[in-house]
Amino acid sequence: MALLDALRAITRFDPPPALPDCDLALLADVLEAHGLAPLASWQVEHTRLGAGLPEPFRERLLTSFQGVVNDNLTKLVTLRKLLGRAEDVPIVVLDGAAYVDWLYPHLAFRPLGDLRLAVRGADGRRFADAVKDAMSLARTGEGDRTAVFTDGTTSVALQEGLWPGAHEDPALFARARPYRVFGPGAFRPSPEEALLTTVAGQALLGLFAPAITQVDLRELLRADVDARYVKERAAALGLARALHGATLVVAHLFPDVADAAAALRPALGAAERVAVERIAEAARDVARLRHLRGADAAARLVVAPHTGA
Repeated sequence: MALLDALRAITRFDPPPALPDCDLALLADVLEAHGLAPLASWQVEHTRLGAGLPEPFRERLLTSFQGVVNDNLTKLVTLRKLLGRAEDVPIVVLDGAAYVDWLYPHLAFRPLGDLRLAVRGADGRRFADAVKDAMSLARTGEGDRTAVFTDGTTSVALQEGLWPGAHEDPALFARARPYRVFGPGAFRPSPEEALLTTVAGQALLGLFAPAITQVDLRELLRADVDARYVKERAAALGLARALHGATLVVAHLFPDVADAAAALRPALGAAERVAVERIAEAARDVARLRHLRGADAAARLVVAPHTGA
């Protein structure tokens, strides 16, 4: 509990004046493993929470912060130039690149990870033609519903739906919001679609996802999402189990959004609820950096969405 209290404190955007007592070496391990070290470093260096913390702990976090700043800047510049070439193609920017200046108050708080974009199936070729002088097609997959482009340094993954391999999803595009920083054809998901996209991404990992994605959920739950819409969409998309489990995990990690999470939690049958809750109980243990061999694969069989042919 001491570790979890410290994790909650150091990942708040308005942190308390002091860090709860805990094993700082273990805390640093967890922060680095879960993509939280850059956010934590900012809090340590720029708020009262960092007062008196030992220099080795601060330096360790600062190294992560500096690395993420550089990596994020490189990826954002690359993405902006790329989408500038494809400004006539409607594109929904997903995941970290959509969240970094929407949900987070600082560029380095949220490592971007993979650059992921959604395009309508009919627009895939238009995108490829528009960016061919900057990036080459590395591979396609999932019946040509996914594609990866690269310039040798940065890769950009395309998909048609809410998760890689999912079929084209009209609601994702219809409800998208303009994302003008990336050009006239760029959009980001609505809060509801972003939440479902994040949950789907966690489910593809059997809910054993980096805790930075739980911070994504925490902030999306604060965005006054339409709970009825989310639950109906989750049921239609085969994401009900994933949403049930993800809301349990985020409520455990961040009790301040527990009520909002509960409002989104779908009802499940008794047997499937027990199965999902066991997975969520294991997934919420952020200090367990390694899991039993096959645990994630078994969890995916329960919670991951399945894409039809």
